[in-house]
Amino acid sequence: MNVGRVAALFACLLQGACLALAVQPQGLAHRLHAPGGARDIPEGSVTAKLRGGSGGGQRLKYAHRTMQELVVDMAGFPLEEHFISTADGYVLGTYRIPSGQLPQHSSRQEDAAAAAAHGPGTIASANSACARPAVLLLHGLLDSSAAWVLNEPGQSLGFILADAGYDVWLGNSRGNAFSRNHTGLDPAYAPFWDFTWDDMAAYDVPAMVDYVLQQTGCARLAFVGHSQGTTQAFGALAANPGLRDRLSLAVMLAPAVHMRFIQSPALRVLAAMDADTLFTLLGVSEFLPSRRATADIFGQLCRQTPAVCTSIITAIAGFNADNMNMTRLPMMVQYAPSGTSVKNLAHWAQAIRKSRQRQRPLFQQYDYGTVCNTPAGLPQTCNMRVYHSVEPPSYQLGDIRSPPLAVFYGGRDRLADAADVATLLAALPAGAVVYSQVEPSYEHIDFTWGIDASTRVYPAVLDLLRMYP
Repeated sequence: MNVGRVAALFACLLQGACLALAVQPQGLAHRLHAPGGARDIPEGSVTAKLRGGSGGGQRLKYAHRTMQELVVDMAGFPLEEHFISTADGYVLGTYRIPSGQLPQHSSRQEDAAAAAAHGPGTIASANSACARPAVLLLHGLLDSSAAWVLNEPGQSLGFILADAGYDVWLGNSRGNAFSRNHTGLDPAYAPFWDFTWDDMAAYDVPAMVDYVLQQTGCARLAFVGHSQGTTQAFGALAANPGLRDRLSLAVMLAPAVHMRFIQSPALRVLAAMDADTLFTLLGVSEFLPSRRATADIFGQLCRQTPAVCTSIITAIAGFNADNMNMTRLPMMVQYAPSGTSVKNLAHWAQAIRKSRQRQRPLFQQYDYGTVCNTPAGLPQTCNMRVYHSVEPPSYQLGDIRSPPLAVFYGGRDRLADAADVATLLAALPAGAVVYSQVEPSYEHIDFTWGIDASTRVYPAVLDLLRMYP
């Protein structure tokens, strides 16, 4: 696949104008949605005036399908909407499913009483102040919190965990459709998009963990990541020793850490370009933004021409039609792709290109290059100015001795190739991985979209959560 074809492929997703998303008014930390309606809950944890591209301080509707449609309207679960500020000013839209749909988990008060009594079918938290054990789920590249609730309630991990007695939190990385806010930067301008997954690891993951622990009163939480969600988590755990003690378990689905053997046609073509070429082609801003108009068009495309729809998904992440609820696909693609920065995509491209050139695994921070001055002699960003070294620092996976790690990966995964996962497992300390499981027929998105993940993967996840509370 050549560059022109990939550019044309992406162009069909890049139609429409940029729309501002979810500007959070002052003094409202979250919003509670329930089948009977929605009401604002004053909390005061978000007090700064936020920038959302337009509209000042007024709250705007999302430019694509909402989480309320998936969780409340379609599935009948309760939903809270929270806003988490990072240390560098990004505001992350985060969703909470505080209780399950099943009768034994119909209210948080009932669950708390049952947990205290250690009754049948309940889960006792290791921390008495924590009514229900907290689990934070973090999506993959170009995805969002919707990934965990796209299937039927009995097939979606977010709903399964809520019905099993967990306090479920669905995170969103900076720059996706639910996290396009900042206390000082406007997403209509390039400075907002000056980030990669390095920044997500340094700021987003710790902010999410700290916020969830503060809200729930739990001493620790369990983490479940998919794809880039695992990339962020491994980076955060390697660089932030204090974070390790705040997690009881980290479940990594399709971990995308080493990229030497990646088979995604689209990402391999982009990896052949250097960062400057990518920025020239795609701009120094947003890559694959999620817009309501684009989502609607993509949904119609999937309904009318499934083969074209699946070829677009396959080019990026692979696709297993035998393990997909094809009747829900038109709805699913209205939530994905959910956008990221071009710089983040360039970081992925660097990892693929450099690991292949050097014939060895790499897990490095973003490479700004070695040229520190323009041809005119003006200073420019380079590794020496940012890192005080010629080479960008590597994340030290060998330092991650806690929390307990569980790794699930697929035999047909084009993004997280089994050979790269084997390299990851070898790089981690002995004993750090308490469980690993390979699904030979699984593609990358089978772990979240696959209809049989509820029987082949999620039971083991539930068992691990019970073993490591």
